[in-house]
Amino acid sequence: MKIINKLETTAKESNLYSVIERVGTLHHYKKNEIIYLQDDDAHTFYLLKSGRVKLFFSSMNGNELTVKILRANNIFGDASYFSQTPRVTSASALTDAELVSVDLEKLMPYFTEQPALIGELLNVMSQTIRLFSIQIFSMAFLSADKKVAHILVQLGTYFKTKETDLIYSIDYTHQDIAELIGIARVTTTKELKKFEQQGWVSLEYRNIQVLNEGALKEYLLS
Repeated sequence: MKIINKLETTAKESNLYSVIERVGTLHHYKKNEIIYLQDDDAHTFYLLKSGRVKLFFSSMNGNELTVKILRANNIFGDASYFSQTPRVTSASALTDAELVSVDLEKLMPYFTEQPALIGELLNVMSQTIRLFSIQIFSMAFLSADKKVAHILVQLGTYFKTKETDLIYSIDYTHQDIAELIGIARVTTTKELKKFEQQGWVSLEYRNIQVLNEGALKEYLLS
């Protein structure tokens, strides 16, 4: 049975997402099309309605580092927009994607009438900061095997239907996981297969099912 992403469930009930769709502008992007580039001015932020979007850093020599892979019902581009600074990352469509762009001027009347919307937006922004912090910790301090275990546990925050769920599915590829933690795909696959042999995960096409989150957490502490 496919487990629904918690963020998707929240989004369906979110007044903020409804308002953004009501006042924003709809855009369609083809696979691999650039949405914005690192250092661009930030005139709007976005709600991803369908498809997937990749946020990534680009170096002067053309190398890329993926920092986040977004699924439907995620907001992005908000940090640079609200801080009135250039884009920190680039964004491109991993698949054909449908986005809604919006600016503060259009949202302000709703914020005035419904102050709770501000709390929803702050919660979205804090989740983004949390994930970036987790990735930095993992890249800086953990070995390859523990980087893989760590990201699987942390992604549970976003893919569990309920916080108490013991089993959850992450519909990322091995390449997606590798890019998020900054190691080779071959190494990622090797570590995932080790976890599968232990009975902690089940590997399927474009999907990783976590069967024993507790064992992964214990492994991180070993």
